[in-house]
Amino acid sequence: MQNLFASARIASHVLRSARATTHAPHNLAPRLPHAGRPRHFASSSSGPSSSSSSPPPKHGRPSIPHILLASAAIVAVTPKLLEGYAALSGTSPGSSRTSNSIPGKLEPHTHHPLALAASSFYPDAKTSSNHKLLKIALPASVSANSRGGEDDLAQRLRIRSVYIKEPSLVIERAYTPLYDSLPGTASLAMEGTTRAEKDSLDLLVKRYPDGELGRFLHRAVPDASIPQLEVRGPVDTWSFERDSSPQLPGRIVMLVGGTGVTPAYQLLTSLFGHPNRPASPHAASPRVEVLYAMPDLDNALLVPQLHALASSNPDKVGVSLFAERLPSTNSATAALGQLQTQSTKRRSWLPFFGSGSSLDAKLQLGTDGASTTIPIFESRITQDHLRRMLAPTAASRTLVLVCGPDGMVTALAGPKSRDGQSQGALGGTLAHLGLQQQDVFKL
Repeated sequence: MQNLFASARIASHVLRSARATTHAPHNLAPRLPHAGRPRHFASSSSGPSSSSSSPPPKHGRPSIPHILLASAAIVAVTPKLLEGYAALSGTSPGSSRTSNSIPGKLEPHTHHPLALAASSFYPDAKTSSNHKLLKIALPASVSANSRGGEDDLAQRLRIRSVYIKEPSLVIERAYTPLYDSLPGTASLAMEGTTRAEKDSLDLLVKRYPDGELGRFLHRAVPDASIPQLEVRGPVDTWSFERDSSPQLPGRIVMLVGGTGVTPAYQLLTSLFGHPNRPASPHAASPRVEVLYAMPDLDNALLVPQLHALASSNPDKVGVSLFAERLPSTNSATAALGQLQTQSTKRRSWLPFFGSGSSLDAKLQLGTDGASTTIPIFESRITQDHLRRMLAPTAASRTLVLVCGPDGMVTALAGPKSRDGQSQGALGGTLAHLGLQQQDVFKL
């Protein structure tokens, strides 16, 4: 440190010497031609006193040799100054924000920078679309600390999200990961996963024309070495432990639309495992019915994965699709993957013949030789559909979770409160069917 301060003193002395270099003063200013308040000038401390009518001596500019000498001194002492700063602060000013600088924690109320490891269009990575699959790198010290065990059913009965902040506008939005790889997870989707999968947070993000955060995330360039996304979490979107009823549901019906399918998918994988790695669910796991609404099949998300979960757990998982428009032919769409659609009966495209009822599935979705199929209805989710789905069963309790666009949530269950946080009164179709407030939750 003595060398550091000595170097600093040398640089300071050289700069002062350069500034003090002057030329002889020249008295070029004329005397004031009229009487009045005299102008007062500060005289040089080293020179003789001058009369009030004489202008002060002008300081000359530093000579070129002095400027070069001062510059050389600054260059020479700068490394010493930086070393001293590093010794005092315990940091290296020249180091970049690499993956080693990612904070080893993820907090519900504080944003921390995380790196975007990968980004690709969904469902076809080679075709531009409004959806992207993002993989956010989790610090190894906080990811997938699975609790495991048969007693964690209540811990699996929850849906968790993270909030991502747009730095320039200081706005944030909640996103539900496809798999609960967050700290303290009890998700069966984490069974048999690799270290890389445990250290990844998978998000499906839709880009809306007026959605600042979605556009920001679609523009983000993956770089595992730069923590560029401000993330906080996990935050419980819904959990059985906070449920108003202590009774474990025997059946959960999820009414979802658009990207609202991601909470349903996370809950399914937490209870029944990854679609590519079926797990052994808890014997008391409730049956989960997913009613998924969409404009058309091209806008469907995660359908092949939902079909795989239903095929692996036919007694515990049911999926139904509701499309407002269906194609006239069985044309392939990337959203369905390898799944094929089959008509349930002969369809007529004349409005008065063969239209059937909206309660009847128009198509069945499945694979060759598979016994499990997904019915597709050419309709929105109507009161008649819900009346049939929610008919009394032997299940001890039926819990309904609603997640989708605001208009859909309002029509089915009434609007949330004005603050957007509390549930608000139960309304809409579910209230007309006689459901109780404690048995409906709006995500």
